[in-house]
Amino acid sequence: MKKSMLPNWVPWLTFLLLLIGLFFVQELKIQSAIVTASADPKTEVLISLITNLEAETAALEDRLASIRQETEALIGQAATGESQLTELQNQLTQAQIQAGITALEGPGITIQLDDNNSGLTSSPADDPNRYIIHYENLLYLVNDLRNAGAEGISINGQRIVVSSEIRCVGNVILVNTTRLAPPFEISAIGDPKALEEALASSTTYQQLSLSGFPVSYKTTGSHSNNISLPAYTGSFSTKNLTSAAHEEAS
Repeated sequence: MKKSMLPNWVPWLTFLLLLIGLFFVQELKIQSAIVTASADPKTEVLISLITNLEAETAALEDRLASIRQETEALIGQAATGESQLTELQNQLTQAQIQAGITALEGPGITIQLDDNNSGLTSSPADDPNRYIIHYENLLYLVNDLRNAGAEGISINGQRIVVSSEIRCVGNVILVNTTRLAPPFEISAIGDPKALEEALASSTTYQQLSLSGFPVSYKTTGSHSNNISLPAYTGSFSTKNLTSAAHEEAS
């Protein structure tokens, strides 16, 4: 009996077909697992939850970016508002200084003047008014100092403001309705050199000095104390004032 002989390529073909079958079966298992996973309700819930979380995260990121922009805008507005407030405070301070309602301290000049005591020994026929300080003397000296750029002036502690009156009632000198008596001290804050030059050219100061009145002045320097001026404590009369808008409306 003869033994059958198979070609050499048959075992190799069989092995290849078997391998292909195994790969095919594995592929079917994978696809089946994917389908099963997709059909699993728990998996769908997780996928939906992840999707919703991603959407919420994106929305929160957008809101965060918007809040950041709003915050930066508010910080910018606050900085601008603070700058404007500082400017308004500076303007208010300057207005208070100009109005004289705040105390001041700084360099300047102090003028001392008194009645001329030599008039006490003058003859009875001599006019005693020639030997006393008049309100005009104080008024003219104040004007000289103002013209020289004085930023604040006081007479015997009475702050001189726009509405201040320096006048005479009988034998009494009134400043801000306050009675003043000699000796007088006029204090002015400003450039000491300019104020000193103003006195040097002041007709009133020179006449008083040449007439024998005890007048003198002292300027502040780098080694002397500054001049202090009190705040104006009187009232401001506004009975004759009306606003421009009211005038136009009427």
